Amino acid sequence: MIYYSISYNNPHRHFVDFKLSTSTNGVKRMLFQLPAWRPGRYELANFAQNIQKWAAFDENHNPLFFKKITKDLWEVETKGIEEITVVYNFYSNQLDAGACYLDEHQLYLNPVHCMFYIVDRIEEEYSIELDIPENYEIASSMKQEGNILSVKGYDLLSESPIICSDSLQHDTYDVDGIIFHLWFQGECNPDWGKLKKDFTAFTKSQIKHFGGFPVDEYHYFFQITPYRSYHGVEHTKNTVLLLGPGNEIMDKRYEDLLGVCSHELYHTWNIKAIRPVEMYPYDYTKENYFRTGFVAEGVTTYMGDMMLYNSGVFNWDAFVKTQNQNLERHLTNYGRYNLSVADSGFDNWLDGYKLGSPNRKTSIYPDAALCMMMIDLEIIRNTEGKDSLHSVMKELYEEFALKEKGYSEDDFRNICVKFGGLRVAEVFENYIYGTEDYIPTLTTALEVVGIELKEKKNPNLSAQYFGFIDVKEDGKVIIKKVEPNSVTDKNGIAAEDEITKVNGEKIEGKLSDILKDCKDEVTFTIKKKFSELAIPLAIGNHYQLFEFKKKEDATEEQLILRKVWSNN
Repeated sequence: MIYYSISYNNPHRHFVDFKLSTSTNGVKRMLFQLPAWRPGRYELANFAQNIQKWAAFDENHNPLFFKKITKDLWEVETKGIEEITVVYNFYSNQLDAGACYLDEHQLYLNPVHCMFYIVDRIEEEYSIELDIPENYEIASSMKQEGNILSVKGYDLLSESPIICSDSLQHDTYDVDGIIFHLWFQGECNPDWGKLKKDFTAFTKSQIKHFGGFPVDEYHYFFQITPYRSYHGVEHTKNTVLLLGPGNEIMDKRYEDLLGVCSHELYHTWNIKAIRPVEMYPYDYTKENYFRTGFVAEGVTTYMGDMMLYNSGVFNWDAFVKTQNQNLERHLTNYGRYNLSVADSGFDNWLDGYKLGSPNRKTSIYPDAALCMMMIDLEIIRNTEGKDSLHSVMKELYEEFALKEKGYSEDDFRNICVKFGGLRVAEVFENYIYGTEDYIPTLTTALEVVGIELKEKKNPNLSAQYFGFIDVKEDGKVIIKKVEPNSVTDKNGIAAEDEITKVNGEKIEGKLSDILKDCKDEVTFTIKKKFSELAIPLAIGNHYQLFEFKKKEDATEEQLILRKVWSNN
């Protein structure tokens, strides 16, 4: 048994105090490992940088010699010692869906960031005592008795976030005898009736398609912020969702709330239970390279939205909005021509989910989701509606997850081709492992359900007129993307250049509002590292987009298969 005691003083300083105590089991030295990454975000990390103080003591409170031997591994000399206590603190000032945060209102921990396992004792049971204010409630998927939490093995501990606060709001819903918990931390007014109705609907749909649920209970932990935010992280028995502002989550941001929750729930099967062979089991000490991010996130992005649609929670307009967003993100990222979806997923382990250098790589979210839509529609076409991508995922669940083994790239591809035939094999070759233009094959795939792609102008005026996408950083207008061979590119303007003036005037307000009144040509004053000059740009039509539209003259067969697709 490994005993943890967690406490804090001066919460405004954001340091949490940890004390780990256990038997040495008579070994001469012990290794304490903090993970080098966290399940739910598949990139190399450095959580140990948040540890300010670290020390080890024997049962008589005598200090023990230790040394740090990798960036997140400590070795302690324990010869002749029966009991060891490790004492350290952890800086907890990152409020997102996967990190740690402490202030005067809450203690929020993701154990994978801040709690150790002992090498060769990773399956041991943990007992965690929380020293928190008397009026605080604890939200956790771990077993709880008063202020003591317990869990068997580091795999579950690492994926069991903890929120302690005096302002938690809580309710539950039941599907097939499984209790699903809804926890809200932060200022908001949940409409419990609406939430439970919609959550029950998409939860039932997901369970029906897989034929079972991998765990015996589930928790949604919402971190609600007063500012705009959006982030979700999946875990084995729970998920954390960061969303804001709190006064908009039941109206303006409600579709976003549903979208991220359906996505993260689908991960309970796909990546938490159905795992790549490279991550079976997890190796917390280094990168677990795999190229099947297109399954982990591509399938989940597509299916999360599809589950909302087929359960009736989303209507067509809400569903197609999500697909148009995927298509827009795909078409405005020219990295799609340079690095494949599979290879981009591999590289996430190294450079995270950032785009990196301009137009270097693509995304395992929207780009892979569009591939999964193509595969889904080709399976429906090939089997005349008898099977779909749901059939693939159910087979993965039954043949791999339930048999406690990981799947390979070939396993996933072979199952998809088994149901979908040669056209599905071409999707893998040309788009998942290749960098060819999606639009021709996506157009063909959509024909099966009477959907077409219609050209549309980019609503972002700087993108449409000139081929650049900008953001405001510290009051400065910074160019972040430039379309290759656009008028912007041809005039020597690049990413990270700053726009200081438009037609000789300083920028007041939003750039898009200024551009609304511009005709034919606009002169931008561009500031580079060592120069600043005025450059006239002619208005054109760049970063061209498409959107999904139902065909008005769809055939009876297309309408039948469209119903199969949407109700499947």
